[in-house]
Amino acid sequence: MTITHTGPEPPGDCPPGGSGFRNHEEIGRFAHPLTRMLLASDGFTTPALAAILRTDLHVRVLRQDDIAAGGLPNTVTDALGVSDSDRVIVRRSCLVNADLVTASVNYVVAVRAGAAASGMDDVQVPIGTGLISRGVSQRRHLLRTGVVRWPDGRLCAARAYVMTLGDRPLCYIREAFNPDVIPPEYAPTAGDDPSWADEPQPALPGSFAVTSHLFAAHEFLDSEYRRAAAETLPELVGVGECDRLTADLAKAARGEGFVLHLGGHHNTSDGGGTKTVAARRALVYAAAAVMTHGLGAGTVTIERAPRRYYDGLRAAASRDEWPADRLPITLCVNILRRAADRSRDPAQRDLLRAVSGLLPVTATAPPGASELHNWLPLLRISREPTASRAAAPTGRTPDGRRWDRSAHLLWLGDRTHARRLTQVAAHVGNPVAVTLGPATTPDDIEFLCRTLNPRKQPGRLTLIPQLGVAATSDTLPALFAAAAACATPICWVCDPMPPTRMPHGRSDLRVDDVVDVIRAFFRTCRATGTVPGGLHLEFSPDAIFGSRGAGGADVLPAEHRRRRDPGLDPVETLHCVVAALELRANWAPR
Repeated sequence: MTITHTGPEPPGDCPPGGSGFRNHEEIGRFAHPLTRMLLASDGFTTPALAAILRTDLHVRVLRQDDIAAGGLPNTVTDALGVSDSDRVIVRRSCLVNADLVTASVNYVVAVRAGAAASGMDDVQVPIGTGLISRGVSQRRHLLRTGVVRWPDGRLCAARAYVMTLGDRPLCYIREAFNPDVIPPEYAPTAGDDPSWADEPQPALPGSFAVTSHLFAAHEFLDSEYRRAAAETLPELVGVGECDRLTADLAKAARGEGFVLHLGGHHNTSDGGGTKTVAARRALVYAAAAVMTHGLGAGTVTIERAPRRYYDGLRAAASRDEWPADRLPITLCVNILRRAADRSRDPAQRDLLRAVSGLLPVTATAPPGASELHNWLPLLRISREPTASRAAAPTGRTPDGRRWDRSAHLLWLGDRTHARRLTQVAAHVGNPVAVTLGPATTPDDIEFLCRTLNPRKQPGRLTLIPQLGVAATSDTLPALFAAAAACATPICWVCDPMPPTRMPHGRSDLRVDDVVDVIRAFFRTCRATGTVPGGLHLEFSPDAIFGSRGAGGADVLPAEHRRRRDPGLDPVETLHCVVAALELRANWAPR
């Protein structure tokens, strides 16, 4: 996806500082006329970059926060003329083309009142496009041009300016341009500093949006300590959270989002260890970031809670070693970079590297920020009940509905959705997901629809076929038809993992076979006009902590992986996510 100056070069050389922008000397230090032309232009940046790339550009708002202006450096507050008590919107975004090439990374600080009035707080529309559509007349005052660091560490061309409406400053904007698109060659002078000192001091990394006690509770599943722990814990999952997940699943079923249901095997011996919890969480967020960046739409991220931890007390006691409600950002970035290094596809490699660079920008909030938008989706938890715990911790709301408070999504695996457990799930308000094995018949679909979603509520029922390549093509259309005959809205999620496994490992698991099932699922959806709602993957984070081999590379012996890893490794997981992303981005019914 690397771009090398596909746009037309300007006729002759644009005079440095033309189009009304000053700071001629700074712009003149750039060697390439294309760079000088872009930095000197006082028109909207999005159309200029689109002309250079000869393609449309779309905005990806990574995060948007509401903060007090007192948290900003004087560079910005003086330019905007705001006081410490004024409220401002801090927006971090990027512009991408259809191939997900990131053309620019943008940092915007807007006066809150003016931003709302001019529509600049709309995360779906580039700032320039929004102003043009409203017929708003604006002027720009260039503050500085020079070089900053691109997310991967390279120097890149950048400029900062203030946009004004009439005589009132509206926003401060710093634009950094992809060095593969806009040549950054620059003649520095003494005292030049790539750091522009225009951002607030970062706060701690963003929260997982799932509280620590939810995961602490799962440390005790299927143990003698579980009941005592549940009695002392606060409500784990609120009714409103479950309702919001139901609404998000309904959107995915309509094609307005995509579900990632990810998790490790429930018998992993160290599944509750602090180190493994961090690895599992990092991989979930890395996969969600890739999907969100690619689709530009809502990604519904659900983590499967391990069913059994053999050393729950040790894991719970070591919770302070790594806060469970914090994002292990360094580990996320390392996973993405390793996956990029191992990818043979240049487009996939560039995508993973781009996301690894943008992720730290997204995860860091300004101090005292009220989050308005975050590129990282909310993390939800699914739980698979067992026969011994059919009566899960439940609560009754004033309207008489019962809720399972231990997870957002109640998940019945192919081996656990016996009729008794299905009846249990039918009496709670949580959304329910059911895995469909090779033996599933259209009659089973009718039973599930009638039992689990008799009111035909969108988002209430998710079905996850795990059939293999042949059955996906041959059997799945009949299952789609059975659900359609019941007129029950279903969110269909693909499980491409093999329906049967070797008893002691994953020697029969090939990532190419998994991708083949994903492709068969999308083909079948397209042929039947069914919306592909999401992807379920089973992974093992053990490979993240492999031993060091030659050249410092991470190595996990094959025999060790076969003995302990019943799922995909992190690189294989991301490879499958990218494959699903490409198919979903190009999906359309016949």
